[in-house]
Amino acid sequence: MPPPTPLSPPELSYLYTSLALSPPIRPDLRTSFQFRPIVAECSFLPHCNGSSRICMAEAGECIVGVKAEVEKDATSKYATVIERDKWIEVSVEVAGGGASGPGSGVGVGGISGAGGAAGKDEGDGGAAVWLKEGLLAGGAGILDRLVISKGWHWKLYIDVLLLTPTSHPPPLLLSAATNMALDSTFLPKLISPHDVDDIPAFSDDWGISVPLYEPSTFPRPPMSLPVIAVGDNVFLDPSVAEIAAAEVGLVVTLTLADAEGHCDIVGVRGMEVGRGGGKEGERKGISRKLLRQMVGACVREAGDVIKGLGESTRQQMFRA
Repeated sequence: MPPPTPLSPPELSYLYTSLALSPPIRPDLRTSFQFRPIVAECSFLPHCNGSSRICMAEAGECIVGVKAEVEKDATSKYATVIERDKWIEVSVEVAGGGASGPGSGVGVGGISGAGGAAGKDEGDGGAAVWLKEGLLAGGAGILDRLVISKGWHWKLYIDVLLLTPTSHPPPLLLSAATNMALDSTFLPKLISPHDVDDIPAFSDDWGISVPLYEPSTFPRPPMSLPVIAVGDNVFLDPSVAEIAAAEVGLVVTLTLADAEGHCDIVGVRGMEVGRGGGKEGERKGISRKLLRQMVGACVREAGDVIKGLGESTRQQMFRA
């Protein structure tokens, strides 16, 4: 189901007409590809390897903490793909609303197929499942970074707290907070040999700790951008009211591929939206042309968003 909105049918019809104009008129007067202001900070939670706090207008506030612990591989040889997928655990909790686990029903902006069985660690909470799928969809990048030495790896626990009670957390808010938390994650420096199958030893000097994502390495942590279409117009970072008035919605997950701001697509999901200007039960399909426009808009704009968060992370970074 699409996110609930307090707008009445006449108000939704008026909003739909405004968004379908050429040029369109958004309620907050943003341009089609303009994002809402983001307030972001990182590395403020004690006892965490990485942390972030993101605030967005209307979308709310989200805090993410990343903790890492040493874990032995399940097998003596190289870990299988299924075993490596267990190296990351994600949990999402809504303030006053419980955690993303069995029976929680914590969805993500109405993303189609976000729930369902995806392992007992994540339960059927759509937010946790969707966030982990986005991290793993970027290829083996993040999993390769978790390898410590022969037979040992880091296991990441990503805890997300949504401070705005809602059953439909905005995808951009959650993914941006997770992106920044991972970008600010530091791990103790390994001082034992890499090719020895013994318990690894680390330096206790946090001043020489190693970032999970080196600033100059690519790809960067993935980020997901919601995009909607009303008529022939495409809009990024839609508000709840705009989603209710939209005809088509997608959530596109991308990673920053190079320093120039080029992005690679790692996943595309459908997003539940309103019925637009049609009657109850009527929905318009999506043409290939419109699909290219929606995905293309995300690819063009995502680079600046991810680079901006990365620069903010590096400026705020400090070590305890």
